[in-house]
Amino acid sequence: MTAQRGAFLVLGLHAASCGVDTARCPAPSELSSTVAPATTADVQAILVRDCALGGCHLRAPGAGGLVLDVTSTAWRDAVVGVAAQQNPAMALVAPGDPDHSWLAVKISGELCGMACDPALGCGAQMPFGSPLSEGDRATIVAWIAAGAR
Repeated sequence: MTAQRGAFLVLGLHAASCGVDTARCPAPSELSSTVAPATTADVQAILVRDCALGGCHLRAPGAGGLVLDVTSTAWRDAVVGVAAQQNPAMALVAPGDPDHSWLAVKISGELCGMACDPALGCGAQMPFGSPLSEGDRATIVAWIAAGAR
């Protein structure tokens, strides 16, 4: 089973176990299983291009309270092991575990059935308005699966 397929299977099971009704959720999408190992530099390039932008995560307060300092690898400290505001039961990035990484959920857009903070909701797929390519999503998931190093 690919890391991505496992991520969506476990996310669906996790949501179901929390009493969230997933009966109306569409089947999760699957990414290509032919993804090369990903590095922090690979992910940083995606963040620079698509996430650390003026109205999003470039500077405080940052969407969802998240600011990504992509001038160095300091952005890792803002995501690795940090609880997600919208879903505090999940880390933004859980090293080695894309199944429990909110970043993987947000970039997939597979938010149906997620147990989110009632006041904040789950939000929308990120990046807002222009989803990442399948290759970019697979790169980020592979990086998380490899330990987010």
